[in-house]
Amino acid sequence: MYKTMLVFSNAQLLEKVQAMHIWGKTSDFEIAAIVNNAYDAYDELRRCRYDLVICETQLKGMDCVELLKRSKCEKLCGYIAFCSEIADFEYARKGIIFGAFDYFVNPFDESQFCSAFSRIKNKTNENKKIEAYRSEEIINLFERRDDDINNYISDMINEVYENTSDTASAENVLTEIYKNVISEIFSRNEWFDLYRSGDRLYEEFDESEGFCGTYNEYLKNRVTELFREYCELFPKVNNDKIQEVILYILNNPESDLKQKTIAAKHYINSSYLSTVFSAQTQLRFIDYLTTVKLRRAGWLLQNTEMKVTEIAARLDYKDIGYFSRVFKKQYGVTPTEYKIPDDYNYQI
Repeated sequence: MYKTMLVFSNAQLLEKVQAMHIWGKTSDFEIAAIVNNAYDAYDELRRCRYDLVICETQLKGMDCVELLKRSKCEKLCGYIAFCSEIADFEYARKGIIFGAFDYFVNPFDESQFCSAFSRIKNKTNENKKIEAYRSEEIINLFERRDDDINNYISDMINEVYENTSDTASAENVLTEIYKNVISEIFSRNEWFDLYRSGDRLYEEFDESEGFCGTYNEYLKNRVTELFREYCELFPKVNNDKIQEVILYILNNPESDLKQKTIAAKHYINSSYLSTVFSAQTQLRFIDYLTTVKLRRAGWLLQNTEMKVTEIAARLDYKDIGYFSRVFKKQYGVTPTEYKIPDDYNYQI
């Protein structure tokens, strides 16, 4: 449903708007809030996102034009329409100047409201197409391990804000792009669930604070952080056998991952595996294994009740002291420090 706010001080005019057969399933637009002055409407727009505001022209205090100007300036709502008991040329003229979406005059024509609703829905559908296109572009950058992803996301964010009617709508588009990317990356790479929780990424994103002030940087950081981890765990290679080995390791981080064992399992020479792996990934085989195991350890620490000793043993670290030193060297905190305080928000 599309959320609509009605701003009316004239009770009879409000009743006429409410009584029209245009709300609910008929149009997918619902009356989500009713206020009787523009000050309350302005506060409500700053608090919640609305798809449409229909505002009576004859309001005391702040009038509909001032509400429109403030909303447009702060990009609080992209669609604000005027409504009046009688036609008023001056309000119509000001509405055009400051970007009112429509102007409804009593006696009301339901078809005019429905036309306005259709235009909003068409714009929303355009946003859906943008979300799908941008999501796929970012996913392609992931799969190519393209370091230009930072520039792409910056340009994308700027374009979305420029081409979207209000800040709330732009942020909604960007949120959907972000969630689409996460969903598709985890869907195409089932092993990722062993190292990062897709649901947790959603939760962190939805609970983030300071949307207006830090939203752009926050969004870019979240996507690039996920990209960095993806590239670290799944380096791009041009050798099918090495890719097969990498996927086996990613899908089985708690198995016997000794070099000789993996080489034998994949019918290749152990020395050949070491040499070609390094040439393809620019990493030593043992260093890559350590990265994978420690990523898995981080997930187990945050998402299970297992003790550090149990996790170390599960990942074939027989010396708990050595495991703790390796973990701290790579991530700056001990396994115990990483596991216990939820409010520290350590990232590995």
